[in-house]
Formats: sequence, structure tokens, C-alpha cells
Amino acid sequence: MSAVDEVVERLREAILSNTFAPGTRLTQSDLATRFGVSRIPVREALSELAAEGLVTLAGRSGAVVASLSLDDLQELYELRGLVEPFASRLAVPNVGRAQMMRMHDCLRRMDQADDRRTWLAANAEFHGQVYKQSGRPRMITTIESLRKQTDRYVWLYLERLDAVDHTSEEHRGILAAVERQDAEEVERATRSHLVTSHEMILQQLLEQELTPAERANKSAAPE
Repeated sequence: MSAVDEVVERLREAILSNTFAPGTRLTQSDLATRFGVSRIPVREALSELAAEGLVTLAGRSGAVVASLSLDDLQELYELRGLVEPFASRLAVPNVGRAQMMRMHDCLRRMDQADDRRTWLAANAEFHGQVYKQSGRPRMITTIESLRKQTDRYVWLYLERLDAVDHTSEEHRGILAAVERQDAEEVERATRSHLVTSHEMILQQLLEQELTPAERANKSAAPE
């Protein structure tokens, strides 16, 4: 792994885990000291993360961690909802036994994951086994970019155990449809899966906007 790749990975994880919260200013000199590298790989890493939408470049010497917003979330899922189901439908006829076996392994890793980073990596690989068979390289690049930008939001809703359980059921439904070579069902299940994820993340964001008193009242309210 190159110095740039290592800085990108460590910075991305720090942003995902909220170690660097939205609005945090990141300077090249501080990051170079933190990661034990020169400013050059830090500068390149910040440019790469800016392309992913995780930071906003600020001047020549640093960046600011991008904020989380409902509008940003909406746009990301609108785009994903247009591209990913279509890519899935195109890909299904080309998904072979090797990809299906890897998808089963991804499900196992997600079920056994005891940290969000492991879960996110297995989740990305699970869906990628399908998308990469679509034969649309630009589409695949777009999907990967959108997923990386959405991971900050997904990290939030992974705090909820019921969200992970529900997602596991949906993943199994997608895999079952892939194994049946049912392209239309895979497209439908992928779209439904994205809608569910969007709604759960939206709920988490809205709850974070509540004051402590409002949260207490919400918890005390009868179902």
C-alpha cells in the first residue's frame, strides 16, 4: 500500500467514525505529523477524499470535513436509486457461481462482524460482485463513488441492531434472486433495499436533531 493509499484509508476511517467530526479543519502539517508522512501524500489524499465528497478543500494547506445534511442524503440516494437497480438487472445474466460463492462469504462476514468497518467492507463487496458483471465500467465507477460518499451516513444507522438484522434479510433476498437468475427481481429488491437504507438513515439524522428533552419524550411515548 502506498503512502497516499494509507493516508486515504486512515483519514476515511477517522471521518466515518466521527473522530474527525463534520466541520473539523484538517491541515496538511498536522495530518503529516499525525500519520508520520510528508505533506505530499497528505495533499493527494485530501484531494481524493474531496472527490469522494468527504472533505471540502480549504485553501492550499488543508480541508474541512464535509457536513452531513438531509439534502445531501436525498441526492445521494436519488442517484443510487437510478443507477444501482439498473446495473443489477444488466449484471444478473453474467453473475456466475464464483460471484455467488463470494456473496455468500460476504453475508457470513457481515453476520459475524463486530465492528462497522468490517461490515461496510463486506457490504460493499457483496453488492460489487453483482455490479461489476454489468459490463458498464463508467457506471461501476459512479456506483463506487456514490457508495463511498454514502458510507458516512450508513455508519450512523449501523448503531441500530434492528437495522442490521433487517438489512441481512434484504441481502439474502437479493442473493436468492441472483441465484435464480431473476434479473427483474434483483432490480426490484435492490431498489427496495436502497429505499429502506435511506429511510433508516433519515430517521437517525432526524433523531439527532432533537433536543435531549424531545428525545426523552419520544422514548416515553407509547408505540
